[in-house]
Amino acid sequence: MRLLRSARAGMAVVCTSALVAAPLLVPATATAQRAEAAAIQSITIRVAKQAITVKGAKGLDAGRIKVQVKGRGSAEIAMFDRGYDYRDFSKDAAAADKGNMKALKRALANTTILGGFQSGGSGTIVLPKAGEYTVFSFESRGHAVLTAGKGRTSPAPDVDGKIVGKTGPVWGGSNTLPAKGTFLFKNADKTVPHFVVLQQVVEGTTTDQVLAALTSGEEGPPPDFMLPAGMDTGSLSPGRKMTVNYDLPPGQYVIMCFFPDPNMQGMPHAFMGMLKMIHLGGGGSAAGTGDPSQGVPGTITSVARPGW
Repeated sequence: MRLLRSARAGMAVVCTSALVAAPLLVPATATAQRAEAAAIQSITIRVAKQAITVKGAKGLDAGRIKVQVKGRGSAEIAMFDRGYDYRDFSKDAAAADKGNMKALKRALANTTILGGFQSGGSGTIVLPKAGEYTVFSFESRGHAVLTAGKGRTSPAPDVDGKIVGKTGPVWGGSNTLPAKGTFLFKNADKTVPHFVVLQQVVEGTTTDQVLAALTSGEEGPPPDFMLPAGMDTGSLSPGRKMTVNYDLPPGQYVIMCFFPDPNMQGMPHAFMGMLKMIHLGGGGSAAGTGDPSQGVPGTITSVARPGW
């Protein structure tokens, strides 16, 4: 159900609130009103093979929400244009997976993707207006619908740096981040969605080496420069942003995006050179420290990440 499924499966590379308030017996003060406006709502998405459930969705308002994903796979939140729904999206995604660029363009023209996280991941996503939103996962046959009411203003959390997808396609943003923290992911591209794959590599690895490995078409063990730790995010449509919590071993990482470009016959952006080296935890080390499998949102064990 994703054009990337076949493209990435062939690569032999290891990368992969409710607001709680006491009943008010007297009119709210200005301070209380400001506190209510600033509170960030929270939802927990659980992905199962046959269904997706959302805890905390009752009374949800538009605006910034905290999201945590649990279960069998990643989850993403989308908003569809009037006259287009999840059934249409699924049909177009399946056709795009077979190389139908017209279907891919139709899906992107009618869908605003607001972000998401892999299982174990968390962060914040902005619901831009009152209305219906769809939670979906390419690891599940189900989906869930959220209804958001009037918007509320909530502050963005503090971040330790940023990763910016830009037209090119290229990456902008920070060159270093702490090994544990929160980064802002922003899609400043005006035309296509992007998502982040953050994959640890041996110190000194170049983007040319990564690109050569990705485009070689060879099957077999992963390249020697690829290390086990990594994480990825859900996609963002142009002009959207989200915050992402992470906890990874210190070291050098390559940032990649594998979203299929509809103007390049579905070529993943990483194949077009959308690669950038970054260090976590200062200078980092060649092998990292600690157990990389304990990173949050987790270790990528296959580049064929479902989800789009």
